[in-house]
Amino acid sequence: MIARIVNISKKVLGNPLVLLFVLLVVTEFIYKICLKEYWHFFKISAALKLLLQVFFVIQIARNSLLKLWPVVLLTVIFMLGQLGWVPFDLLKKNALFLDRYLYVILALIYVTTITDVKKYYPFFFKVFEVFMIVNSILIFVGFIFELNLFNTYYGYGKRFGVNGLILRSGAGTYIYWIALFYYATECFLLKKNKWMAFVIVFLASLLLGTKAMFLGIVFIAMYIWILKKGYKNKWHWLLITCVAVLSILFFTDILVWAMSKSDALNAVYQERGLFSAMVSLRDQHLLEELLPLVQEKWTWRNYLFGGGYDMHYRSQFGVLDLLYFFGILGTAVY
Repeated sequence: MIARIVNISKKVLGNPLVLLFVLLVVTEFIYKICLKEYWHFFKISAALKLLLQVFFVIQIARNSLLKLWPVVLLTVIFMLGQLGWVPFDLLKKNALFLDRYLYVILALIYVTTITDVKKYYPFFFKVFEVFMIVNSILIFVGFIFELNLFNTYYGYGKRFGVNGLILRSGAGTYIYWIALFYYATECFLLKKNKWMAFVIVFLASLLLGTKAMFLGIVFIAMYIWILKKGYKNKWHWLLITCVAVLSILFFTDILVWAMSKSDALNAVYQERGLFSAMVSLRDQHLLEELLPLVQEKWTWRNYLFGGGYDMHYRSQFGVLDLLYFFGILGTAVY
């Protein structure tokens, strides 16, 4: 048993993709525990990401300084949109949001610097599969026993959602999107016998409690339909037409019924209407905070380079927040 653990540890340490993935999963979960226990000062996840970014920059620079051009350009654009417009304390806070955007780019560029990176894929995919199964089982456990530790949102019962080891609701959605597309490809395209894992991950995805997950499931269903060449079957088209007509006719009723199952969303629906409940009050941030700020304070320079006076005002609509933060030019670069 010990020899097996040592062997697995060596394989993890020898695979940069797996090592990076494991470190992120472990530190994110530790930070999730800290947040659930209100130890907000213990930012282990942020510390690791900072160290990783330093490592990424060093490795990329050793490989080719030119590969850092997206990071440098986005940083310059950020500074052009901030300097002279915001006080220094606010600039430091906004720099943290810049760091979030740059982290993903640095990680992707770093992967391109790994020599013969494809040889690391098989073991990485195995580790990813194990993580998805373990996390999905923890989602079921959290759902059955109502464990706050595995909840997507803070405080059990305030809003439904269970995401296991994953820290953020958005990250959980993206990870399960990727996992479902991965298993759909493995099962339907490559004809591998991974049906049980596919079903487990699919059922767990239904418990995440994010509306975007259901949109992803629709796209995955379309992907499977295309892989199976369902578009050649006239009965499929008839069924799709019937479902589409019924969905249009009863769209509002279905959404209202779904909202009624969540106390938090139902309260928003009763107070502000269906659309606000669907987008979790993001429209309020957009219409009452972000747009008035842009109309009042933005100049041509902000439209080009952005100007996040305070990222508290972000709408949480991805592309709109990019425009707010980086402007038209920065968004195009990103």
